[in-house]
Amino acid sequence: MKVTIKKIGINGEGIGYIDRLPVFVPGALIDEEVDIQVIEKNKRYAKGKVNRILKKSKDRVKPKCFVQDRCGGCPLMDVKYPKQLEYKYELLKQSLIKYAQVNPRLIQKVIPSEDVFEYRNQFKMPCAIEEGVLASGMFLPNSNYFFGINRCVVHNEGLEHFRKDVMRVLNEYEMPAYDYHKKSGIRNLIARGFDGKYQCTIVTGDDELSQEAIDALMKIKGMYSLWQSIHTTKKTPEVFGNQMIFLAGERYLPLTFDGLKLELSPRSFFQLNTKQAMQLYRGIAAQIKDGNDLIVEAYSGVGAISLYLKDKAKEIIGIESIKDAVVNANKNAKANGCEHVSFVCADAADKLTYISKKRSIDVLVVDPPRSGLDDAMLECILRSKIKNIVYVSCNPATLGKNLAALQSRYIVKNIQPYDMFPHTPLVETVCLLSKLNAKQHIEVEVKMDELDLTSAESKATYEEIKEYVLEHTGLKVSHLYIAQVKRKNGIIERANYNLPKNEDAKQPVCPPEKEKAITEALKHFGMI
Repeated sequence: MKVTIKKIGINGEGIGYIDRLPVFVPGALIDEEVDIQVIEKNKRYAKGKVNRILKKSKDRVKPKCFVQDRCGGCPLMDVKYPKQLEYKYELLKQSLIKYAQVNPRLIQKVIPSEDVFEYRNQFKMPCAIEEGVLASGMFLPNSNYFFGINRCVVHNEGLEHFRKDVMRVLNEYEMPAYDYHKKSGIRNLIARGFDGKYQCTIVTGDDELSQEAIDALMKIKGMYSLWQSIHTTKKTPEVFGNQMIFLAGERYLPLTFDGLKLELSPRSFFQLNTKQAMQLYRGIAAQIKDGNDLIVEAYSGVGAISLYLKDKAKEIIGIESIKDAVVNANKNAKANGCEHVSFVCADAADKLTYISKKRSIDVLVVDPPRSGLDDAMLECILRSKIKNIVYVSCNPATLGKNLAALQSRYIVKNIQPYDMFPHTPLVETVCLLSKLNAKQHIEVEVKMDELDLTSAESKATYEEIKEYVLEHTGLKVSHLYIAQVKRKNGIIERANYNLPKNEDAKQPVCPPEKEKAITEALKHFGMI
């Protein structure tokens, strides 16, 4: 079956249409014609597998990785890098328009990564027996099929040498792969490193590593911090187990980051692309004016963002729910001489509610997980008098949903995306919001009225409505048809817009199927 790819999905797959039904096709690019086999179909969408590419995109390139088509970790590696940035921009724009009707003019171009290969400072890889030896690698997406990876081209080169050395030692001591029935063996291998120093965590079942094996691991070039994590829970996405055992070396991994001295524990979060993290943090700082009294950071982790903002306020408070990270963060604050920066272990919404009732918060910085801000956090923010918010997001969909809620009290001022993960559809976004001033808000509405632009009409342009209809139904609609459907739904058009030049002139009437499609678009943009 032949399909033309019209857009890219959130997981990097191509999206085409079969009789107006969206079909998701991994490995296909925009504007490509592909012959596919439909492998799944329901009322809402279908999934297809590429048999062959009939017409290649001019932006397609040969992937540098030999297992790119199997691994699933870098679905856009077969796309020229400048086009990847365009894809990410469009994915962000679509989500923010869909969920929050954000003005796309506020979205800046994606800031590219300086390194597009060998940029990752950390890996978390499952282990299994392959051809008689213990190997680290990946599972095929949505399967139990494991394959070893000899070389990952997005991992830092030194990190890859380190991984091979660790696997060599584990095999020398004949360590088995994890057995779910016996709850024993090597389950995952985790490592990260900076400046030739590496922190390694071996995730196992209920095993005790021999002192000989520990000594051999510590002889590996660059081994700085060695840990074991006991993990026997079945069917969980968690890579670490609940029990952490310090084995040898130093407990923390040091990092000098743009003038900051940081120390990281194994489970502490830090950005995976070190060079691009500097661009990201500089971007966050640029959104915040100097001379603040109080900045609060929620989900502060090891305190990197709060410490980076140390010169922006008289006092900075970080809130983090993981105790180890809080201890780590306070230690980092002390190491950098930041007596005015402190970190507390608490639920973000509970502690923020307490602080906002007692103090005036100039800036709130939030860097939540992919799930975004929960309802309790959103309610807390909306009830507070926090003046400005800097929202750091790794998920455009949850960012859009959160902005939709926050816009009742805040105005979006600027949106700057960053490419932290080349060859993936993922994009990091820094969004600045400021508290709405009631008087200013009224003035803006008056100015819009003076321009004879209704609130419903301002939600989406004619071109955005046309694009939405084409993408979701495959139908092309004219401005005239959109205007007719708007009038039917009580949206008053500006004077003389799409009206006939004389009363006797005949105009084509919008067909029912196109009227239905336009009506759905108006609902999508919140216009009816």
